Amino acid sequence: MSIIVLAAIAWYGLSSAPDRANHAERSSIPASGNEAASMQGTSAMSRPADSSTPGDPANRDLRIRQLPGRAFAVTDFGRVPSGTVDQVIAGLTPHALAGDATASYGIFLKLNECQNINRRASRGSAVQASPDVVSACLDLSAENEISASRWLTLAAEQGNMGARLLYAADSESALGGPAALLRDPDRTKEYKQKATGYLQDMVAQGSVDALLQLGNAYHAGVLLDEDLVTSRAYFEAARLADPSVVPVQQINTLDKALSAQQLSIARRKGSQIHDACCR
Repeated sequence: MSIIVLAAIAWYGLSSAPDRANHAERSSIPASGNEAASMQGTSAMSRPADSSTPGDPANRDLRIRQLPGRAFAVTDFGRVPSGTVDQVIAGLTPHALAGDATASYGIFLKLNECQNINRRASRGSAVQASPDVVSACLDLSAENEISASRWLTLAAEQGNMGARLLYAADSESALGGPAALLRDPDRTKEYKQKATGYLQDMVAQGSVDALLQLGNAYHAGVLLDEDLVTSRAYFEAARLADPSVVPVQQINTLDKALSAQQLSIARRKGSQIHDACCR
């Protein structure tokens, strides 16, 4: 899974005057910060979904593997929409801004694909895409390319589980790069709170993917404060739900770092997490 230009001016029915074209470009990129706050109550894109389940319309393109009890795992997070990036944006933007999470996520996936294509092209590496797709990606403006993070954020707010997992796992995609983390500490704090909330909500629904991500988060100590006992507990909960998905080497590393008493606590806590989320 890899991951904008804006809709063509003709699609919006606008003239080619530069000032109107620039307005069209700005208006079809999701707002952020104070802009988004001012749009509350006037647009579906401003109302984040608090909870999301596998059966919700927001997750219609995801493939889910049902596990024993209430547990489930995502086996396909959605495919990059076909066509050139400008065609995808023109077709999906109206739906995305009307609240369609799958459309918002599709735009993000297409933009991310362009970022990968442009990166490979700049290195002289082979690009596996049709010439028209590559050409459209190479013509992307910098503003449109970096707007991918806003589309990912929007898709997550609208309830797409694939977007929520990626949002929580990849701060660079969610915030727009390492510089954004340093430039805006308040936004970074908000991101951490939101990402953690998404994962906790998905755990409550039975998501093994979210269990694993929380295990990683507590182990890495970036998204959440480092807590090896809690990390091992989430991995234990994931193991009880689906033994085939657990990172054996990482668990072995944790087991060696924990005392016998800590490991016992982690296993007991993991069993409790599994019982609450997945039985």
